[in-house]
Amino acid sequence: MNPKEYTEHESFCLADNAELKRRFLRIIRECQNSKSLKDVKLMGMDYDFKKDEFFMSYYIGVDWIDAEKQQAMVVLPKIKSVDFQTMLMKCFTCDKASEDLDQVFFIRTEDKPIEIDSSSFQMEPLLIVYFINLINRIAKNGLKSGYTVREECLNSKIKGKVMMTRYIKHGIALDRREMVDCRYHEYNIDCVENRIIKNALLYCKQMIFRVQKSLGRHLEQLLNMYSSVISAFENVTAYVSPQELQHIHLNPVFKDYKEAISLARMIIKKRGYCVEYEKKGNKYKFPPFIIDMPVLFERYVYALLNEAYGKSVQYQKGTKADRPDFLKPDEQLIIDTKYITDWKCRINSDNVRQLSGYARSKGIRRRLQVSDDSTICPCMIVYPDSDGIATFCPVSAIDSKNDIQLIDGYIQFFKVGVSLPIVYSDFSKL
Repeated sequence: MNPKEYTEHESFCLADNAELKRRFLRIIRECQNSKSLKDVKLMGMDYDFKKDEFFMSYYIGVDWIDAEKQQAMVVLPKIKSVDFQTMLMKCFTCDKASEDLDQVFFIRTEDKPIEIDSSSFQMEPLLIVYFINLINRIAKNGLKSGYTVREECLNSKIKGKVMMTRYIKHGIALDRREMVDCRYHEYNIDCVENRIIKNALLYCKQMIFRVQKSLGRHLEQLLNMYSSVISAFENVTAYVSPQELQHIHLNPVFKDYKEAISLARMIIKKRGYCVEYEKKGNKYKFPPFIIDMPVLFERYVYALLNEAYGKSVQYQKGTKADRPDFLKPDEQLIIDTKYITDWKCRINSDNVRQLSGYARSKGIRRRLQVSDDSTICPCMIVYPDSDGIATFCPVSAIDSKNDIQLIDGYIQFFKVGVSLPIVYSDFSKL
Protein backbone atom coordinates (compact mmCIF):
# COMPACT_ATOMS: atom_id res chain seq x y z
CA MET A 1 0.00 0.00 0.00
CA ASN A 2 1.41 3.37 -1.06
CA PRO A 3 -0.56 6.30 0.42
CA LYS A 4 -1.26 9.29 -1.80
CA GLU A 5 1.16 12.02 -0.82
CA TYR A 6 0.24 15.71 -0.59
CA THR A 7 1.67 18.87 0.97
CA GLU A 8 -0.33 21.16 3.24
CA HIS A 9 -2.16 23.91 1.34
CA GLU A 10 -1.42 22.17 -1.96
CA SER A 11 -4.05 22.38 -4.73
CA PHE A 12 -4.63 19.66 -7.31
CA CYS A 13 -7.13 18.51 -9.96
CA LEU A 14 -8.77 15.08 -10.29
CA ALA A 15 -10.32 15.44 -13.75
CA ASP A 16 -8.80 12.10 -14.79
CA ASN A 17 -10.07 10.18 -11.75
CA ALA A 18 -13.86 10.59 -11.50
CA GLU A 19 -14.30 7.86 -8.85
CA LEU A 20 -11.79 9.40 -6.43
CA LYS A 21 -13.23 12.86 -7.08
CA ARG A 22 -16.75 11.68 -6.14
CA ARG A 23 -15.45 10.05 -2.97
CA PHE A 24 -13.57 13.20 -1.93
CA LEU A 25 -16.62 15.40 -2.57
CA ARG A 26 -18.86 13.07 -0.55
CA ILE A 27 -16.52 13.07 2.46
CA ILE A 28 -16.04 16.86 2.24
CA ARG A 29 -19.82 17.38 2.35
CA GLU A 30 -20.15 15.08 5.37
CA CYS A 31 -17.47 16.97 7.33
CA GLN A 32 -18.34 20.57 6.47
CA ASN A 33 -19.23 21.46 10.08
CA SER A 34 -16.25 19.82 11.82
CA LYS A 35 -15.61 21.63 15.11
CA SER A 36 -12.71 19.58 16.48
CA LEU A 37 -9.74 17.63 15.16
CA LYS A 38 -11.40 14.28 15.82
CA ASP A 39 -14.16 15.18 13.34
CA VAL A 40 -11.80 16.29 10.55
CA LYS A 41 -11.52 13.92 7.59
CA LEU A 42 -9.13 13.92 4.62
CA MET A 43 -6.86 16.33 6.53
CA GLY A 44 -9.38 19.17 6.10
CA MET A 45 -9.39 18.97 2.31
CA ASP A 46 -11.78 21.37 0.53
CA TYR A 47 -12.97 22.00 -3.02
CA ASP A 48 -12.99 25.13 -5.20
CA PHE A 49 -15.94 24.85 -7.60
CA LYS A 50 -14.83 27.77 -9.76
CA LYS A 51 -11.38 26.33 -10.44
CA ASP A 52 -12.53 22.69 -10.22
CA GLU A 53 -9.65 22.02 -7.84
CA PHE A 54 -9.19 20.37 -4.49
CA PHE A 55 -6.91 22.05 -1.98
CA MET A 56 -5.40 20.93 1.29
CA SER A 57 -5.79 22.81 4.55
CA TYR A 58 -3.08 23.54 7.13
CA TYR A 59 -3.41 20.09 8.72
CA ILE A 60 -0.72 17.45 8.35
CA GLY A 61 -0.76 13.75 9.17
CA VAL A 62 -2.19 10.54 7.74
CA ASP A 63 -5.77 9.43 7.19
CA TRP A 64 -7.78 6.80 5.39
CA ILE A 65 -9.49 7.62 2.12
CA ASP A 66 -11.10 4.19 2.07
CA ALA A 67 -9.95 1.68 4.69
CA GLU A 68 -11.69 -1.25 3.00
CA LYS A 69 -9.87 -0.61 -0.28
CA GLN A 70 -6.61 0.14 1.54
CA GLN A 71 -6.46 3.68 0.17
CA ALA A 72 -4.76 6.22 2.44
CA MET A 73 -3.28 9.70 2.24
CA VAL A 74 -0.27 11.45 3.78
CA VAL A 75 -0.06 15.24 4.08
CA LEU A 76 3.44 16.60 4.67
CA PRO A 77 4.34 20.06 6.06
CA LYS A 78 5.13 22.87 3.63
CA ILE A 79 8.16 23.74 5.77
CA LYS A 80 10.46 20.80 5.12
CA SER A 81 11.90 18.87 8.09
CA VAL A 82 10.11 21.03 10.66
CA ASP A 83 10.61 19.51 14.12
CA PHE A 84 7.13 19.06 15.67
CA GLN A 85 8.64 17.30 18.66
CA THR A 86 10.71 20.32 19.69
CA MET A 87 7.75 22.64 19.11
CA LEU A 88 5.53 20.49 21.34
CA MET A 89 8.18 20.20 24.03
CA LYS A 90 8.56 23.98 24.00
CA CYS A 91 4.83 24.27 24.67
CA PHE A 92 5.31 22.28 27.90
CA THR A 93 7.46 25.08 29.31
CA CYS A 94 4.28 27.17 29.58
CA ASP A 95 1.12 25.92 31.32
CA LYS A 96 -1.36 27.68 29.04
CA ALA A 97 0.49 26.67 25.87
CA SER A 98 0.28 23.01 26.92
CA GLU A 99 -3.44 23.06 27.78
CA ASP A 100 -5.92 21.19 25.55
CA LEU A 101 -3.28 19.72 23.26
CA ASP A 102 -6.07 17.69 21.64
CA GLN A 103 -6.69 20.94 19.70
CA VAL A 104 -3.18 20.58 18.28
CA PHE A 105 -2.61 16.84 17.88
CA PHE A 106 -5.10 13.97 17.74
CA ILE A 107 -4.64 10.21 17.20
CA ARG A 108 -7.54 8.00 16.05
CA THR A 109 -6.48 5.01 18.10
CA GLU A 110 -9.56 2.96 17.25
CA ASP A 111 -8.92 3.14 13.49
CA LYS A 112 -6.90 0.64 11.50
CA PRO A 113 -3.16 1.50 11.32
CA ILE A 114 -1.78 2.95 8.09
CA GLU A 115 1.55 1.96 6.59
CA ILE A 116 3.74 5.03 6.04
CA ASP A 117 7.39 5.83 5.40
CA SER A 118 9.44 6.52 8.53
CA SER A 119 11.08 9.48 6.78
CA SER A 120 7.68 11.24 6.65
CA PHE A 121 6.96 11.31 10.38
CA GLN A 122 8.78 10.11 13.50
CA MET A 123 5.73 9.18 15.53
CA GLU A 124 6.90 7.34 18.64
CA PRO A 125 8.36 10.41 20.43
CA LEU A 126 5.20 12.39 19.60
CA LEU A 127 3.01 9.61 20.96
CA ILE A 128 4.94 9.57 24.25
CA VAL A 129 4.65 13.34 24.64
CA TYR A 130 0.95 13.28 23.75
CA PHE A 131 0.11 10.40 26.14
CA ILE A 132 2.05 11.81 29.10
CA ASN A 133 0.46 15.24 28.61
CA LEU A 134 -3.00 13.66 28.51
CA ILE A 135 -2.38 11.71 31.73
CA ASN A 136 -0.92 14.83 33.34
CA ARG A 137 -4.19 16.65 32.61
CA ILE A 138 -6.15 13.79 34.19
CA ALA A 139 -3.90 13.80 37.26
CA LYS A 140 -4.32 17.56 37.73
CA ASN A 141 -8.11 17.18 37.71
CA GLY A 142 -7.87 14.27 40.14
CA LEU A 143 -7.93 10.53 39.45
CA LYS A 144 -11.34 8.94 39.31
CA SER A 145 -12.32 6.48 42.02
CA GLY A 146 -14.24 3.27 41.62
CA TYR A 147 -15.31 0.09 43.39
CA THR A 148 -12.67 -2.64 43.48
CA VAL A 149 -13.08 -6.21 44.74
CA ARG A 150 -10.99 -7.11 47.78
CA GLU A 151 -10.48 -10.55 49.31
CA GLU A 152 -9.13 -10.61 52.85
CA CYS A 153 -8.98 -12.85 55.90
CA LEU A 154 -10.44 -10.74 58.74
CA ASN A 155 -9.98 -11.34 62.45
CA SER A 156 -13.24 -11.68 64.39
CA LYS A 157 -15.31 -9.61 61.99
CA ILE A 158 -17.25 -9.88 58.73
CA LYS A 159 -17.12 -7.47 55.84
CA GLY A 160 -19.07 -7.95 52.62
CA LYS A 161 -19.65 -11.59 51.71
CA VAL A 162 -18.22 -14.60 53.55
CA MET A 163 -16.44 -17.04 51.21
CA MET A 164 -17.79 -20.17 52.86
CA THR A 165 -15.70 -22.76 51.02
CA ARG A 166 -12.46 -21.01 51.90
CA TYR A 167 -13.65 -20.29 55.48
CA ILE A 168 -14.47 -23.97 56.07
CA LYS A 169 -11.10 -25.03 54.66
CA HIS A 170 -8.91 -22.40 56.35
CA GLY A 171 -10.98 -21.49 59.39
CA ILE A 172 -13.18 -24.28 60.72
CA ALA A 173 -10.99 -27.21 59.61
CA LEU A 174 -7.90 -25.64 61.23
CA ASP A 175 -9.87 -24.57 64.33
CA ARG A 176 -9.36 -20.88 63.55
CA ARG A 177 -13.01 -19.88 63.58
CA GLU A 178 -12.22 -16.24 64.36
CA MET A 179 -10.40 -15.84 60.99
CA VAL A 180 -13.11 -15.20 58.38
CA ASP A 181 -12.40 -15.07 54.61
CA CYS A 182 -14.43 -12.21 53.12
CA ARG A 183 -14.93 -10.65 49.73
CA TYR A 184 -16.03 -7.00 49.69
CA HIS A 185 -16.01 -3.88 47.52
CA GLU A 186 -13.80 -0.93 48.36
CA TYR A 187 -14.12 2.58 46.88
CA ASN A 188 -10.66 3.97 45.98
CA ILE A 189 -8.47 5.12 43.07
CA ASP A 190 -7.18 1.58 42.45
CA CYS A 191 -9.90 1.02 39.87
CA VAL A 192 -9.42 -0.77 36.56
CA GLU A 193 -9.16 2.45 34.51
CA ASN A 194 -6.27 3.76 36.59
CA ARG A 195 -4.57 0.37 36.63
CA ILE A 196 -4.66 0.26 32.82
CA ILE A 197 -3.14 3.74 32.62
CA LYS A 198 -0.39 2.90 35.13
CA ASN A 199 0.43 -0.28 33.25
CA ALA A 200 0.77 1.76 30.04
CA LEU A 201 2.91 4.36 31.81
CA LEU A 202 5.39 1.65 32.81
CA TYR A 203 5.68 0.62 29.16
CA CYS A 204 5.97 4.31 28.31
CA LYS A 205 9.20 4.56 30.27
CA GLN A 206 10.64 1.75 28.17
CA MET A 207 9.60 3.67 25.07
CA ILE A 208 11.32 6.83 26.32
CA PHE A 209 14.68 5.09 26.67
CA ARG A 210 14.22 3.24 23.38
CA VAL A 211 13.84 6.54 21.46
CA GLN A 212 16.14 8.63 23.66
CA LYS A 213 18.42 9.44 20.71
CA SER A 214 15.56 11.08 18.84
CA LEU A 215 14.47 12.91 22.01
CA GLY A 216 17.93 14.44 22.31
CA ARG A 217 18.01 17.42 24.67
CA HIS A 218 14.33 16.87 25.55
CA LEU A 219 15.03 13.56 27.30
CA GLU A 220 15.53 15.09 30.75
CA GLN A 221 12.46 17.31 30.40
CA LEU A 222 10.29 14.36 29.38
CA LEU A 223 11.62 12.19 32.22
CA ASN A 224 10.72 14.95 34.70
CA MET A 225 7.21 15.08 33.23
CA TYR A 226 7.00 11.28 33.48
CA SER A 227 8.12 11.27 37.13
CA SER A 228 5.51 13.90 37.99
CA VAL A 229 2.74 11.91 36.32
CA ILE A 230 3.66 8.45 37.65
CA SER A 231 3.80 9.80 41.23
CA ALA A 232 0.05 10.49 41.01
CA PHE A 233 -0.46 6.71 40.54
CA GLU A 234 1.61 5.71 43.58
CA ASN A 235 -1.37 4.02 45.27
CA VAL A 236 -2.52 2.28 42.08
CA THR A 237 -1.42 -1.25 41.21
CA ALA A 238 -0.25 -2.01 37.69
CA TYR A 239 -1.77 -5.46 37.19
CA VAL A 240 -4.45 -5.71 34.50
CA SER A 241 -6.02 -8.98 33.40
CA PRO A 242 -6.73 -9.59 29.70
CA GLN A 243 -10.45 -9.69 30.48
CA GLU A 244 -10.34 -6.26 32.15
CA LEU A 245 -8.38 -4.83 29.25
CA GLN A 246 -10.85 -6.19 26.72
CA HIS A 247 -14.18 -5.53 28.46
CA ILE A 248 -13.80 -2.19 30.19
CA HIS A 249 -16.87 0.07 30.44
CA LEU A 250 -16.08 3.78 30.62
CA ASN A 251 -18.14 6.41 32.39
CA PRO A 252 -19.03 9.20 29.88
CA VAL A 253 -18.64 11.75 32.69
CA PHE A 254 -14.84 11.27 32.54
CA LYS A 255 -14.20 12.36 28.95
CA ASP A 256 -10.41 12.49 29.18
CA TYR A 257 -10.34 8.87 30.32
CA LYS A 258 -11.89 7.63 27.07
CA GLU A 259 -8.97 8.83 24.96
CA ALA A 260 -6.41 7.91 27.62
CA ILE A 261 -7.70 4.34 27.93
CA SER A 262 -7.75 3.97 24.15
CA LEU A 263 -4.09 5.01 23.90
CA ALA A 264 -3.15 2.95 26.97
CA ARG A 265 -4.71 -0.19 25.50
CA MET A 266 -2.77 0.34 22.28
CA ILE A 267 0.49 0.73 24.23
CA ILE A 268 -0.17 -2.35 26.41
CA LYS A 269 -1.21 -4.60 23.52
CA LYS A 270 1.96 -3.70 21.61
CA ARG A 271 4.08 -4.05 24.79
CA GLY A 272 5.28 -0.52 24.25
CA TYR A 273 5.99 -1.09 20.56
CA CYS A 274 3.12 1.01 19.22
CA VAL A 275 4.89 1.59 15.93
CA GLU A 276 4.92 -1.63 13.92
CA TYR A 277 8.09 -1.69 11.81
CA GLU A 278 8.45 -3.97 8.83
CA LYS A 279 11.37 -6.38 8.73
CA LYS A 280 12.46 -4.93 5.39
CA GLY A 281 12.71 -1.32 4.39
CA ASN A 282 11.78 1.71 6.47
CA LYS A 283 7.99 1.37 6.54
CA TYR A 284 5.92 1.31 9.72
CA LYS A 285 2.27 1.21 10.71
CA PHE A 286 0.55 3.78 12.89
CA PRO A 287 -3.10 4.81 13.47
CA PRO A 288 -4.42 7.89 11.59
CA PHE A 289 -3.40 11.15 13.22
CA ILE A 290 -3.71 14.86 12.53
CA ILE A 291 -1.67 17.92 13.57
CA ASP A 292 -3.06 21.45 13.28
CA MET A 293 0.02 23.41 12.22
CA PRO A 294 -1.36 26.98 12.68
CA VAL A 295 -2.44 26.16 16.25
CA LEU A 296 0.88 24.45 16.99
CA PHE A 297 2.73 27.50 15.65
CA GLU A 298 0.53 29.78 17.77
CA ARG A 299 1.26 27.77 20.94
CA TYR A 300 4.97 27.66 20.11
CA VAL A 301 5.12 31.46 19.71
CA TYR A 302 3.22 31.89 22.98
CA ALA A 303 5.81 29.75 24.76
CA LEU A 304 8.55 32.02 23.34
CA LEU A 305 6.67 35.18 24.37
CA ASN A 306 5.98 33.79 27.84
CA GLU A 307 9.65 32.93 28.23
CA ALA A 308 10.64 36.53 27.43
CA TYR A 309 7.81 38.58 28.98
CA GLY A 310 6.01 36.26 31.41
CA LYS A 311 2.54 37.28 32.57
CA SER A 312 2.66 40.59 30.71
CA VAL A 313 1.47 38.68 27.60
CA GLN A 314 -2.21 37.72 27.62
CA TYR A 315 -3.25 34.73 25.52
CA GLN A 316 -6.59 34.57 23.68
CA LYS A 317 -8.10 37.56 25.50
CA GLY A 318 -10.58 39.96 23.91
CA THR A 319 -14.28 40.02 23.15
CA LYS A 320 -16.64 37.39 21.75
CA ALA A 321 -16.35 38.90 18.28
CA ASP A 322 -12.69 39.94 18.39
CA ARG A 323 -10.05 37.72 19.93
CA PRO A 324 -6.44 38.25 18.83
CA ASP A 325 -3.82 35.66 19.73
CA PHE A 326 -1.91 37.86 22.19
CA LEU A 327 -2.20 41.21 23.96
CA LYS A 328 0.65 43.04 25.71
CA PRO A 329 -0.93 45.84 27.81
CA ASP A 330 2.38 47.34 29.00
CA GLU A 331 3.18 48.23 25.37
CA GLN A 332 -0.48 48.51 24.25
CA LEU A 333 0.52 45.95 21.63
CA ILE A 334 -1.64 43.50 19.65
CA ILE A 335 0.17 40.38 18.40
CA ASP A 336 -1.22 37.79 16.00
CA THR A 337 0.43 34.68 14.58
CA LYS A 338 0.03 33.78 10.92
CA TYR A 339 1.30 30.45 9.70
CA ILE A 340 2.06 32.00 6.30
CA THR A 341 5.64 31.90 5.04
CA ASP A 342 4.81 34.41 2.25
CA TRP A 343 4.70 37.19 4.86
CA LYS A 344 8.48 37.44 4.46
CA CYS A 345 8.24 38.86 0.94
CA ARG A 346 4.72 40.26 0.60
CA ILE A 347 1.94 41.90 2.61
CA ASN A 348 -1.29 40.01 3.22
CA SER A 349 -3.92 42.76 3.19
CA ASP A 350 -6.57 40.55 4.80
CA ASN A 351 -4.33 39.99 7.83
CA VAL A 352 -3.64 43.74 8.09
CA ARG A 353 -7.35 44.53 8.00
CA GLN A 354 -8.03 41.91 10.67
CA LEU A 355 -5.51 43.37 13.13
CA SER A 356 -6.61 46.91 12.30
CA GLY A 357 -10.11 45.88 13.34
CA TYR A 358 -8.76 44.48 16.62
CA ALA A 359 -6.99 47.80 17.27
CA ARG A 360 -10.33 49.63 17.01
CA SER A 361 -12.30 47.24 19.22
CA LYS A 362 -13.38 49.02 22.42
CA GLY A 363 -13.19 45.81 24.42
CA ILE A 364 -9.63 45.10 23.31
CA ARG A 365 -8.56 48.73 23.88
CA ARG A 366 -9.90 48.48 27.44
CA ARG A 367 -7.78 45.38 28.01
CA LEU A 368 -4.79 47.27 26.65
CA GLN A 369 -5.63 50.14 29.04
CA VAL A 370 -6.03 52.62 26.19
CA SER A 371 -8.36 55.45 27.20
CA ASP A 372 -7.62 58.02 24.48
CA ASP A 373 -9.50 57.31 21.24
CA SER A 374 -6.78 59.07 19.23
CA THR A 375 -4.11 56.61 20.42
CA ILE A 376 -2.98 54.16 17.73
CA CYS A 377 -2.33 50.69 19.12
CA PRO A 378 0.74 49.08 17.54
CA CYS A 379 0.12 45.74 15.83
CA MET A 380 2.55 42.94 15.09
CA ILE A 381 2.33 39.91 12.80
CA VAL A 382 4.45 36.88 13.73
CA TYR A 383 5.14 34.44 10.88
CA PRO A 384 7.48 31.45 10.28
CA ASP A 385 10.80 32.36 8.69
CA SER A 386 13.90 30.18 8.37
CA ASP A 387 16.04 33.29 8.88
CA GLY A 388 13.92 34.66 11.72
CA ILE A 389 14.59 35.03 15.44
CA ALA A 390 14.74 32.03 17.79
CA THR A 391 13.88 33.98 20.96
CA PHE A 392 12.37 37.36 21.81
CA CYS A 393 14.36 40.21 23.36
CA PRO A 394 13.23 40.49 27.01
CA VAL A 395 13.22 44.31 27.00
CA SER A 396 10.40 44.98 24.54
CA ALA A 397 8.46 43.01 21.93
CA ILE A 398 8.91 45.78 19.36
CA ASP A 399 12.58 46.30 20.19
CA SER A 400 14.95 46.47 17.22
CA LYS A 401 16.90 43.52 18.68
CA ASN A 402 13.91 41.32 17.76
CA ASP A 403 14.57 42.08 14.08
CA ILE A 404 11.19 43.84 13.92
CA GLN A 405 10.31 45.31 10.53
CA LEU A 406 7.95 48.25 10.08
CA ILE A 407 5.51 47.47 7.26
CA ASP A 408 5.69 50.12 4.54
CA GLY A 409 2.53 52.12 3.98
CA TYR A 410 1.11 51.51 7.48
CA ILE A 411 1.42 53.34 10.79
CA GLN A 412 2.58 51.36 13.83
CA PHE A 413 2.31 48.05 12.00
CA PHE A 414 5.16 45.57 12.39
CA LYS A 415 6.12 42.06 11.37
CA VAL A 416 8.69 39.61 12.72
CA GLY A 417 9.76 36.19 11.48
CA VAL A 418 10.29 33.33 13.93
CA SER A 419 12.52 30.42 12.95
CA LEU A 420 11.06 26.97 13.55
CA PRO A 421 13.20 24.07 14.80
CA ILE A 422 14.39 21.77 12.03
CA VAL A 423 15.25 18.05 12.13
CA TYR A 424 18.79 17.57 10.86
CA SER A 425 19.28 13.91 11.76
CA ASP A 426 17.85 10.83 10.14
CA PHE A 427 16.04 8.76 12.79
CA SER A 428 14.65 6.14 10.40
CA LYS A 429 17.17 3.57 11.63
CA LEU A 430 16.23 3.85 15.29
